[in-house]
Amino acid sequence: MNITLTNRGLLRAVFVAFVLFLVYRFLATVAATVLLLGTGLLVAVALSAPVEALQRRRIPRPAAVALIVGGVLIVLAVGGYLLLSTLTEQASQLVSSLPRALSQLVERARGLARELGVNIAGGGGGGVSPQTLASVGRQVLGGALGIFSGLASFLTGLIVVLFVPLYLTAMPRPVVRWVIRLFPPEKREEVRSLLSEAYTSLLSWLKGHLFSMAVIGLLSTLALYLIGIPGALFLGIFSGLVAFVPIIGSIVGAVPPLILAFANNPLEALWVLLAYVAIQQIESNLITPLVMQRTVSLHPVVVIATVTVASAAFGILGSLLAVPASVVAGVFVERLWFRRLEEKDAGTAG
Repeated sequence: MNITLTNRGLLRAVFVAFVLFLVYRFLATVAATVLLLGTGLLVAVALSAPVEALQRRRIPRPAAVALIVGGVLIVLAVGGYLLLSTLTEQASQLVSSLPRALSQLVERARGLARELGVNIAGGGGGGVSPQTLASVGRQVLGGALGIFSGLASFLTGLIVVLFVPLYLTAMPRPVVRWVIRLFPPEKREEVRSLLSEAYTSLLSWLKGHLFSMAVIGLLSTLALYLIGIPGALFLGIFSGLVAFVPIIGSIVGAVPPLILAFANNPLEALWVLLAYVAIQQIESNLITPLVMQRTVSLHPVVVIATVTVASAAFGILGSLLAVPASVVAGVFVERLWFRRLEEKDAGTAG
């Protein structure tokens, strides 16, 4: 009898565990799909600005989308033709140089520790040898390049990110109309106004941030080239791209040139550090106030917390979408909470 009850309990536990696993897989799939759709929506917002500019010149919206996409493809083709060989050469040089630079960095740290009287074990004494560190560095770089190892998942995501923005930008009204119809008739005008305000705020943030990224990439490339860091163009473009994630992206973009510079000459590392600090100050104190006056202001602590939580929960896409989602959420909180509280207080006071 006890054996039968034990077997039933075991089967029940296995069944519950299996159901929980299916629920987890379902929620993970839903989260990944939502993130992909969010990325597509963000690209659609970026495309909508030039499309609407052409539409104001009496060009039909689908034709405007085709013109913008064609122009982007031409720019990418020309840029690839002019810079692809240089970028490929510099990327290959960096892949081989970074592990060596890490090894030299460890050796310099050991030498400094010995001068201070601290004994750090070498390669044969249980410490981390330069060869081992170089091997780890190559594995990390290889893993970074193999993020999209699942070809089917990558192609599916690419299709979503490419085609969803095109359809949304070419025909946005049916989607907006469908979303508005989800609400009661007396609330639809308010929902339309809220969506319009969120779109305007997100578009303003996106335009300003893309301009800021371009400035960071240009200044980083120029600074690294003047200092004499190898792969300056590749590292500058990398710094501009990762700057899409505010604050944290700037730190990530500075790490590779700092490692390369410190391994070669600590004085160069100091110049690189000063250059990136200066670029960050220019971006935060000059560019951001000028280009983001009409955007929801996010405190740096909110940005860091949002990016950290989103990246831990959802990975790379989460970190990329964290700040745009915070901008939209800021509009919603402002309209649906703060303004209503203020209006209620004003009505009570009156």
